[in-house]
Amino acid sequence: MDESLSTSPARAPLLHSLRHAHRTAFNRMFAAVYFCAILVLLHHHALKLIHSTTFGSFLISLSFLVSDTFLAFLWFTRQCFLMTIVYRDEYPENLQKTLLLKKSSSDFPALDVFICTADPYKEPPLRLVSTTLSVMAYDYPTEKISVYVSDDGGSQVTLFACMEAAKFAYHWLPFCKKNNIIERSPETYFAANHSSWFFDTEEIQKMYECMKQRVEKVLEKGKVGEEYITEELERKAFSKWADHGFTRQDHPTVIQVLLESCKNKDATSHLMPSLIYVSREKSRTSSHNFKAGALNVMLRVSATMTNAPIILNLDCDMYSNDPRTPLHALCYLLDPKLMSQLAYVQFPQIFHGINKNDTYSCEYKREFRCNPLGLDGVLGPTYVGTGCFFNRRAFFGGPSTIVPPEIPELGPNSVVNKFIQSQPVLELAHKVAGCNYEYKTKWGYELSEPSFILYVFLVLGAYGQDLLEFMIEEGTVQNWWNDQRMWMIRGLSSFGYGCLEFFLKCLGISTYGFGLTSKVIDNEQSKRYGQGMFEFGASSNMFVPLITAAIVNLVSFLTGLVQVLRGSKMEGLFLQMFLAGFVVLNALPIYEAMVLRNDKGRIPFKTTATSTCLALALYGLVSLPLTDSN
Repeated sequence: MDESLSTSPARAPLLHSLRHAHRTAFNRMFAAVYFCAILVLLHHHALKLIHSTTFGSFLISLSFLVSDTFLAFLWFTRQCFLMTIVYRDEYPENLQKTLLLKKSSSDFPALDVFICTADPYKEPPLRLVSTTLSVMAYDYPTEKISVYVSDDGGSQVTLFACMEAAKFAYHWLPFCKKNNIIERSPETYFAANHSSWFFDTEEIQKMYECMKQRVEKVLEKGKVGEEYITEELERKAFSKWADHGFTRQDHPTVIQVLLESCKNKDATSHLMPSLIYVSREKSRTSSHNFKAGALNVMLRVSATMTNAPIILNLDCDMYSNDPRTPLHALCYLLDPKLMSQLAYVQFPQIFHGINKNDTYSCEYKREFRCNPLGLDGVLGPTYVGTGCFFNRRAFFGGPSTIVPPEIPELGPNSVVNKFIQSQPVLELAHKVAGCNYEYKTKWGYELSEPSFILYVFLVLGAYGQDLLEFMIEEGTVQNWWNDQRMWMIRGLSSFGYGCLEFFLKCLGISTYGFGLTSKVIDNEQSKRYGQGMFEFGASSNMFVPLITAAIVNLVSFLTGLVQVLRGSKMEGLFLQMFLAGFVVLNALPIYEAMVLRNDKGRIPFKTTATSTCLALALYGLVSLPLTDSN
């Protein structure tokens, strides 16, 4: 798709356009030269391996060949992100003109929003409230929006937070639209330093603070007290948790309609979006498939209630920084030349609260800003699990043919002509949210050598090109350095353990399983993060390979330095010291956390001792064949 696309008439305004990056030609030429250099280097390693005279030299040559072959494979797979880089521009104002000139807002497709959460203590409910309110306040026909909150933890605290969001939305939605607020997440809006406030801002903020206090008190108690229940419908909803058999791992389906767009109106008498709380049935005897299983349930439940052709899924701690976000997505999803073949539109994820130099590389600039540009020029960016607008048809067999589900009402072309709180709709919604529904269905299924010049070119070329891509996408040198450092850290910790767990699970061996990351930090952690300090305080075996590698490279670098000081030729040691020194430079925060720090973020002594013993064992093991060969 190399041309600008428009709506069907030739004179209709453009919905979006595409342009190629100027650096694409350079990337292709550089890749050709770099590939030739790799072939020369691997040929050199093969010759060294063939002509090895000792067992020690054979092992060294083999290790170089294997490691460089693996690195070459990684480089090769990276090139798909660089061969066809494209940028896109949307024109939502033209979309509005095109649709509004026909009849009215009825031409806008309905939108179902899925927001996923699983634990109110690791994913604070107030962030869920802000996320929910930010999408309810979109610049989009409110009667076309239905927001589904998936609570996979089955917590009454989460339901209470959703009820509070529904009440606050009565005032928040008209406030945002009347004053044309851009930041429609209340948490973000009230935290920002605004140069000017509106006359009713203080009143809205007081409402928000009162709501915040109620949610926090309920979270602290772990249950909803009688003093917070004001209506009989609320009492009936929370009565399900009174059953002593109700736990997060074992409980019935809970579906609560908190707002219905055809009935509920805001403070200015405008219709509000629908808001539905869903907690699917859980049973210890049935596999729930984590977030993927929750999204499957949301797809079915929403089909029974609203069945919007467009679906947006979000995590509970996100919000759209542009209230016109759905219009940007529709510039592609409603293009007649694309809509029959387009499965989804993936938006990049932007992280807030990151310190100046992004110590942990939590911005994921490469995954969310650099790589998608290259994938978009091939077949399209990958789905990253959130911030994505889907064409509902894509879940039912593809663009040309529809694979009908077991229940006709779940199909993408089914029209919901009943109220979402009607008895037939609620019964079907509870049925498809059951933990056994998917059974039997289609759901879920060297050493002064010429090769040194090659190494210099390959290392500097790869890192230089990566830095260039990073800087083009508004990164800094320090951000990039922390990003590539984190790749080393993850590769020797979480990535390795993740691969091991995957293979063990494939063999049917019990593993640790999935654990939800806590999003709550204390003041001391926050202070250390602001100073750019790494956290190693958790006593985890995951750190052992990382710290062992840091110790091995430090000892290797110091050993080589001692040999140089004793008069050994630097040319024979330079490459080894360069590689070890590079790892040492990246591992400086690890050494600091081992011996210099006294705060709670330092590496536990047990982990340091274990890693040291393992490093000594590796040195002893490697020295045996080298001693024999001498």
